[in-house]
Amino acid sequence: MSEKRTPVRLLAALALAGALALAGAAPAFADPAYSSGGCDINRAVDGPVAGGSKCAGADLSGAKLAQSAFQGADLSGATLARADVQDSNFQGANLTGANFSATRIVSADFTGAGILPATLDVVADSATGAAVTLTPTLPTGLTMTGCTIAGETVESGAVFPLGQSGVVCSFASSRPNETATALVMISVTTPATTATAPPVPVFTETPAAQAPSGAASQGLPAGTMNILLFGGGGVLLLGIVALIVRGARGASRGRGRP
Repeated sequence: MSEKRTPVRLLAALALAGALALAGAAPAFADPAYSSGGCDINRAVDGPVAGGSKCAGADLSGAKLAQSAFQGADLSGATLARADVQDSNFQGANLTGANFSATRIVSADFTGAGILPATLDVVADSATGAAVTLTPTLPTGLTMTGCTIAGETVESGAVFPLGQSGVVCSFASSRPNETATALVMISVTTPATTATAPPVPVFTETPAAQAPSGAASQGLPAGTMNILLFGGGGVLLLGIVALIVRGARGASRGRGRP
């Protein structure tokens, strides 16, 4: 009897092990970081809410929102004063009129969140490149502390060479030694050139006086030319005959005189 029960117990043990494995594979954070009044905010490990969190005008004061996914969120007019949003991703979020007074923003990513453009295209005005001014549009409570390229400080208005440059700008709230960042890709291109017609040469290979033009360059028809040649020859011949006859008459008159 015990031997018959062994396969049943084995199957039950395998089923239990499979259930435990599936339970262990579930996300560590199944619940959203925040959900109230239609404002749903996911944790970073779960990815952003589809279409972005709709939190315009929401009061998130003092909320614990560390490592949250704010990508594409509408936070216009929202209050995040004294909230904790460290390591959160705000890429592409709308922060117009938002309040970050005394907010913990350390290591947050504000790329493309309207504070600075994610990309900036500039046309070079000299051979060395173009001067680029970075003017942030800051939410309440934030200040821009500076920008760098590969750790080197870059001042606003500096000349950027032709090509692409990645600039990292930092922001701070009133909390000391805590900064967030935003990446700006600056692309400097050469001015577009317009096609021009090739210059007209002063002299041509064939002088204008020798260039054939109109009826004058075509000459007289062959028939007309033949008539003129034969006619001219006939007139010349008649003139010679007249001179000979006149000479003969003069000679005969001379012999007939006594």
